[in-house]
This record gives sequence, structure tokens and C-alpha cells, in this order.
Amino acid sequence: MSRSHRLQRYITAIMLATASQAKIHAAGLSANFTSQDVMSWLVVVILLAVLFIYFNNRKLYRRERNIRADIRQKNAQLALILKYDKTQVWTYDIRRNTFSLLSDDGQVKAEYAPIDFGQTFYDITEFTQLRKQVLFPVRDEVSESGSMVIHGRKKEGEEMSRIYEIHISVLHHDSNMKPRILIGIQRDITDDKLHREGANMLALRYNTVFNNSQVDMVCYDADGIMTDINDKACETFMVKDRQQLLDSRPSIKDVPSMEGIDLKTMEQIHSSSITDISSIEKPIGDLAADKWGDQKTYYEQTISPIRNDDGQLKGIVVTGRNIKEIVDTQHYQRRITQQLAKATTDIQEYIDSINYTMRISGMRIVIYRPATHVLEVYDDLNKKNLSLSQVQCASLIADTDRRRARGLFLRMDKRKQQAFTETLKMILHDEQRRDIYLTFSMVPFSDKSGNVTHYFGMCRNDSEMVYTDQRLQLETQKAHATEELKITFLTNMSYEIRTPLNAILGFADLFNAPHDESDEEVFAREIKSNTTELLQLVNDILYISKLDARMVEFKYAECDFALIFDGLCYMGWGDVKDGVQLSVDNPYSRLIVNIDEHNLSLVIEKLCINAARHTEKGFIRSKYDYRHGELTITIEDSGEGVSQELLQHVFDRFPPYELRERYTTALDMPIVKETVEQMGGTIEIQSEPGKGSTAYVIIPCEMTSLEKKTENV
Repeated sequence: MSRSHRLQRYITAIMLATASQAKIHAAGLSANFTSQDVMSWLVVVILLAVLFIYFNNRKLYRRERNIRADIRQKNAQLALILKYDKTQVWTYDIRRNTFSLLSDDGQVKAEYAPIDFGQTFYDITEFTQLRKQVLFPVRDEVSESGSMVIHGRKKEGEEMSRIYEIHISVLHHDSNMKPRILIGIQRDITDDKLHREGANMLALRYNTVFNNSQVDMVCYDADGIMTDINDKACETFMVKDRQQLLDSRPSIKDVPSMEGIDLKTMEQIHSSSITDISSIEKPIGDLAADKWGDQKTYYEQTISPIRNDDGQLKGIVVTGRNIKEIVDTQHYQRRITQQLAKATTDIQEYIDSINYTMRISGMRIVIYRPATHVLEVYDDLNKKNLSLSQVQCASLIADTDRRRARGLFLRMDKRKQQAFTETLKMILHDEQRRDIYLTFSMVPFSDKSGNVTHYFGMCRNDSEMVYTDQRLQLETQKAHATEELKITFLTNMSYEIRTPLNAILGFADLFNAPHDESDEEVFAREIKSNTTELLQLVNDILYISKLDARMVEFKYAECDFALIFDGLCYMGWGDVKDGVQLSVDNPYSRLIVNIDEHNLSLVIEKLCINAARHTEKGFIRSKYDYRHGELTITIEDSGEGVSQELLQHVFDRFPPYELRERYTTALDMPIVKETVEQMGGTIEIQSEPGKGSTAYVIIPCEMTSLEKKTENV
């Protein structure tokens, strides 16, 4: 029984005795019960309570001390495990969207934002995949946990980045049992992976050498039982099923040349043997005389025992080859002669094919000899075409690449053991009067001492490829510019659309807020105004998009421009300020032209609207005339005007803020310009601050008939 239990029993006994004594006094001595007795009992009770609290606190303190000691011991054990298991722990706080790196004792070393955490410790691309494929599914409760292998961030001085296996799971839940904090346990598996790759590479090399060897190789264990046989040996001994042979457990002692040899004490043996095939009792494979061509076989072999450091036999490796062909020297030499003649014929055919290919493709063989500083050019393998010195070569190369060419010659003169491929621009021109680009691919050739004797290579005309690449780069730049223009356009238009939309929503919300009924007319008017502006902006976006896609259909038809011009101008001046004088100079009573009336009307109206909008006083005048197949329209105002600095941006789709505020929408002037240009015309704006602006529009069109007005005398 523990000490705390004994103390508890002792206190309980005292309390029971005290209670019994109290009952006795209450029953028999109640008459003599005094205040001194009461105080004595109170002191006893207080002492007992103090003793109980003291012993209970000591018990709790010892329990807490034991728990802390146990936690420290487990933390130390965990830190030791994490250190030697190359394991690191981090957490991810979902609400705060932060990563916390933990030390070995579980304390937070540092906090990181997701991007900073990924860029600091990992390959950022693979870390992004880890978040999408593992962390987010665990966060969203799609999966309970997940693992992934990613590369760490390559540190300076390291040959390769570390490789980590990361396991992610839920560490804490919130009150709604939703994941609150995720824990990531990463283990450094770089050494393990390198070890496995090394082992696999070693096994691969062994298998490659063993199975691709050009000599017979057979392995036996310490007892002389065959354990492996390579492909060459299977071919030599006509083994059809390797595994079946190994399962039969043939012994090395079944080999006639190995009879009587003590495996335990044997040393490496080199031997040549003449064996009568018919006398072999247990052949390795199918050694029938009709398949070998004779009753006797001539075989050369090396028997090597494999021993450990203590000299104990671990296995035996036998390498050998059938040397029957060496015995039949005469037949062998005859076959070699025949093969040599055939090879000579094949080489000549190969040379002829190369010569034909060079003639057809325009490719040339080049040889540079550092000893003579001469570049030799061949259009035929058997015939030298040109011999050029360095000075002659440099004179054929364009100035822009001449310095690079001198560097290549200097490298070859120093006999560098490096191959190179360079494309140089020449001063020569092709049939299309374009510069010619020649690509030289050179490799060094060395003598037995390793000294470079010459450089051999090919020279080909890559002009078409260079020009194609240049066109591709130009088109790529245009595509990037177009993409950036689209992105900027969408960004600006989203801002332009939100402005009236926010106004509509704001005034609509005011209906639900406390207000006077007299204000509702203002709210409705503002909503209608911004709705009209939003509708106009959407229409402009759709229209300019159709213009960009060349989808606007221009319908040309005859119309009397003199009849419609006045109405178009006054329609655009509908919101003109009081006191502004309006005038239209229409010199014709009839002017029949073949033109797209709808789109030209759109241009005139927008120009008149902008003139009326920015003219507080003075005048607005418009006029037109037809001369030499062109319809010229002029709209002039005495408004506020703009500076020359802003004037050059007047047709930009994303003009500065000062210009954007001048027009009904930011697309007014770009639409006017694009419409005029797609109709084959031109537009020009002249302006001066405080003196007004003038717009000139010229549209080519065909006139059918005209009639000028009679001037009043």
C-alpha cells in the first residue's frame, strides 16, 4: 500500500473516532457541553482539513512531477527518433493560412506564409502540387490523410536537392469537428533513394555484364551446385529453358574437366579441353553431335573460386568459350576474306549514298587542320572542293558574326577537346536576296596520345530554318502583345462596368432605407441614367469586339447624304448647353453616294455628342464636302479642348483618366476610329486647351449624282 493511501486511511480513522466521540458527548454529556469544548472540536476539524488539503496537494504535486518527467522522457525519445530518422514536423493552421515549423521538442521555430514556406524549403512547383493533391483534400475532408514525395529547395553548394516523403493528416479539430490544424511529417529519403538507385544500378550492371557478355559465364555455389548461367552460355550449350536447367541443380563435378578437383582448396584454373560429346553422361544442355557438327568440341575456360576474407569458399565462377573456330583456321580466314570483300563493297555503297545526299541537300563536309590553319571543304568524300585560310573564311562571314568566328578558330588552334555547333551569317545571298546562314558542326579527332590532329564536321545551309525561327519569334511576340492587350482591356472594362452598376445598386438600396418620398424621383432618375450608361457601355464592348474580330458587316447602298446630315448632327447635339450656338453647313441640296449609312451615322453622332458634352459656351459647327471620290466631314467646337500630351492618347482603348471622363464611355473614340478605318477612311483630331477641338473624317465613296445649293446673292 502506498504512503498516500495510508495517510488517507489514517485521516479517515481519526474522523470516524471524532464522530463517535461527538455522538457520545451528544448523548451523555450534553449538559456539560461548554464553549471550550466547541473550540477544541473546531481546532481538531480545522487541523484535519489542513492535513487533508496538504496530503492531497502533495499527492497531486507528485503526480504532476511524474507526468512532466514522463513527458520530458518521451519528448527526448521523440527528438532522438526524429533526429536519427531524419524526420521534420510542421503544422498548417487552416484559419490563419500559415505554416509553422516545429523544433525537436515540439516548439514552434518559425511561421511562414504558404508561398514563403514553399520557396524556402521545397521546389515551388512540386509544393504547389502537394497542396492541391494532398493538403487541400485533407483540409476539405475529402480524405483523412495523404502522402507525396517531393524535392526540397536546392541549397548553394549542394550537387542535388534533397528528397522528402511528406505525410499529412489532421492534428486538431474545432468545436464543429472540422479540421483546425493539419500536421505534416516529412522524412528525408534522399540517402535511401540514392542507396536504392545505387543498388539497382549495381544489379543492372551485373545483369548487363553477365547476360550481355560475349563469353560463357556459369556460377556455382560453395557446394558446386549451379546457381546461374548467362545467355551466351545458354546459346553455346543449347539450353532451351534456363530455369528448368537451374531447377535440376546440375553440379560442377558433372563437367568432365572438373573431375577429381578439390573445391575447398582449388585455386584459379585456366584450361583448354578436347571433349568427346558422346562421352558426357550429364550434359548441361543439348550436346547432340549433329548439332555441334562433330563428335569432339574444343573448349577454353577459366575457373575462379570466390572466397571471403577468412578464405572460406563462397562460390565458383566459370568463364569460357568454344574455340572450335580457332581450330578451323583455314575456314575462318576464308570467311573473313569474304566478309572483308563484302564490307568493302558496302562501304563504297555507303560513300556513294553520302555523296548523293550531299549533292541533293547542299550539305558539305569540312575538315580544319590546326597545324596548317586551313579549312578544307568537300562536296564529295573522295574529292576536295575548296581550301580556305582563316583570312579567307573571315572575309566570307558577316561583320556581326566575324568576332564569334575568330573565337571558334582560336579554340580549334588551341586543340580543345570539345565539339561545337555554330550558325554564322555570311556575306553571300540566296536567290531571294536574303542573307545566307551556315551551320558548322565540328568534332575533334585525336591520335593515340590524345592530341587533337584535326576537326571533322558538316556544313549545311540553315537559312530557311533561321528565317522561319525569326518569323515564329515575331509571331510569338505579336501573340503575347495581343494577349496583354486583351487582359488590359478586360481589366479596364471590368472597372468601367462596375462604376454604373455600383451606382444602380446603391440607389436601389436607398429605397429600402429610411427616406423621403420626394427623394424617390431622384433615385429613379439616377438608376435610369446609370442603367442607360451601363447599357451603352455593354453595347460598345460588344460592338468593338465585333470590330476586332472583323465581324461587323458593312452594307453599302446609295443614300442622299445631304438629306440625312442635318438630322444626324442635331440628334447628337440633343443635350447641348443653353447659349451654345449650333450651325450646320450643308452645301448640297442632293448628294447621292454609295456608302454604309448606319455605321457612318454612328460615327457622326458620337462625334457630335462629345462636342456637345464639352462645350459650355460658344459654338458647335459641322460641315461636309465631296471632292475627288472622298466625303470629308468636319465637326468643330469652341469647348475646353485638350493638351497635345493627352491628344495623342485620344484613340487609345485605355486612355488616361482625364480623357476617360470626357466621353460617354471609354470606348467612344476607339469605336469611331476603328469603324472609320474599316470603312477605308481616316480620322484626325486637332485640339487646343481653352480653344476647342476639331474632328476631320474622310471616307472614300462613290458619288452617283449631286446638286449644289444656289447661293443667295
